[in-house]
Amino acid sequence: MDLKKEFGLRLKEIRQSKKITQENLSEIVEIDPKHLSHIETGKSFPKADLIEKFAKALSVDYTAFFKTEHIKNKQLIISEINKFLCMADTKQLQKIYKIILACFE
Repeated sequence: MDLKKEFGLRLKEIRQSKKITQENLSEIVEIDPKHLSHIETGKSFPKADLIEKFAKALSVDYTAFFKTEHIKNKQLIISEINKFLCMADTKQLQKIYKIILACFE
């Protein structure tokens, strides 16, 4: 995963944890909502002054946006699950589905 994608995922994660919408955050930092969407999806990367505005608006230190190790691990886990699912047969998938449902009961 590249820096732009990791930064975007982390920004989105922090924004959502603060229960702030893309529209609200883009208004606070005075950018177009499409620009924020492009940043969160890793299509673009913000300049330093915008990173500082994000940090202030979300009440975090700017370094929080670069703490992405858990995102990398999550992506690795998802990748491994996808590989397994591609190789699994119907009975295995049904067992997995039942296990997942039991986790949420």
